Amino acid sequence: MLKQCILLILAVFSPILFAAQVFTYIEKHPDNTWTVTYRVDTPVNKLVFNRTPDNSRVKRWQPNSPNYVISFSEENVQESITRKDGHPFSQVTIKLTPTYTPLPKEYAPFSPFSDNGILIHSARFFACASTCNEGANAWPIEVRASGNHMIVDGKVHKDQAQWIAKNSGQKVYVGQTAPIEDTHFVSLIDGHLPSTLKKHIEQDLPKLMDFFANKMGPLDYRPALFASFSDTTDGKYGRQGGTLSNQIFMHWYGNKAIEQVDSESIFWFFAHEVAHLYQKQGSDIETPTEAWLHEGAAEFLAGIASAKVANNTDLLSQKVAIAQHQCIEGLADQPIYIRAVKSNPRLHYSCGLVLINEINDALTARKSTFDIFSAWQVFNLHIKSGKPASVATFIEGMKPYLSQELVSSLMLLTQSAHFNAATFFKKLAKIQNGNTV
Repeated sequence: MLKQCILLILAVFSPILFAAQVFTYIEKHPDNTWTVTYRVDTPVNKLVFNRTPDNSRVKRWQPNSPNYVISFSEENVQESITRKDGHPFSQVTIKLTPTYTPLPKEYAPFSPFSDNGILIHSARFFACASTCNEGANAWPIEVRASGNHMIVDGKVHKDQAQWIAKNSGQKVYVGQTAPIEDTHFVSLIDGHLPSTLKKHIEQDLPKLMDFFANKMGPLDYRPALFASFSDTTDGKYGRQGGTLSNQIFMHWYGNKAIEQVDSESIFWFFAHEVAHLYQKQGSDIETPTEAWLHEGAAEFLAGIASAKVANNTDLLSQKVAIAQHQCIEGLADQPIYIRAVKSNPRLHYSCGLVLINEINDALTARKSTFDIFSAWQVFNLHIKSGKPASVATFIEGMKPYLSQELVSSLMLLTQSAHFNAATFFKKLAKIQNGNTV
């Protein structure tokens, strides 16, 4: 049934996508174990994963048959599935580890709720036959979980769901809890989260949505909100949040992560993620080296929201000062930005905040009523007209307001293998701090 439905849907996609024909079946079994099965119409010698941030699959995923192996290539930075004897195959089933694990530059495949519900990140399961072509962005998936309901793209399914996942994928809920629908969200909030944190979620997020809607225009959908918690046995703790496909999700792991709630930090965390929702088309930047644009903007907008919504007027300037230091320090050993961010993606946040702060200052200096909010609306209009969500598109709309030197530096930053970003950010920090160069 899935295969017939998928073939009909894939017919409207490009021949490259149709030729892949890798069908993904994720299943929760009665004993609470999970498996993923990959099937292909034509036998292949290898299945490769579309995203490989590290070799976690090698460590955590176990083929059901001893004839198969998951390997990691350091040269290609790629995980793949093959038969040990090298023979072609058309189906393989893998036992999964449905616990939370943080991944570099990627969302965890599973974010558990304390009531045995779970969020699945669909992109973690994207696989291709032999190789993933650049144009491949459609992935047929089916999830089976008898006795559970699933929330996929805001719709509730019972026992099983099938769909075409695209681009960066989405979070899919599997469990027993029914979502709560209100004016701002369709939400699932973990009952184990402390009351102080729940209060922040219930009060801060609606205020932030109203603030950004006023500044950047309302959303044309009601986003899903997932807030989950899972305990750990190794003493590790932390949190991760993100936005994907009209949804916002937050996960806390380890009891220490929720023992003491820092209101200032939590508000910034929420504001950053809600800002991504209201960036709309401008958040769809896929080129890895250009992530500073939407991450830096989300950081800057979180600072504006902290001042206007939480009345914390000093926080943004404090964050910019910290970001200057972190950015310059992060570029000390590798001053070429496009190389440095490969091993340290946090530079997109720190260096990005410094850049957006500088851009906003330049915009308001030229025209006091034209700021980063206005700039982002122009950016989205250009994307709607058919231009890509990219740094080049953003800068094109801002050229009348920015100096030629800044425009040139912004373009070289994410394109040149010779541009000294460390020197550029040191100079920028001196200017922003009011010192002479």
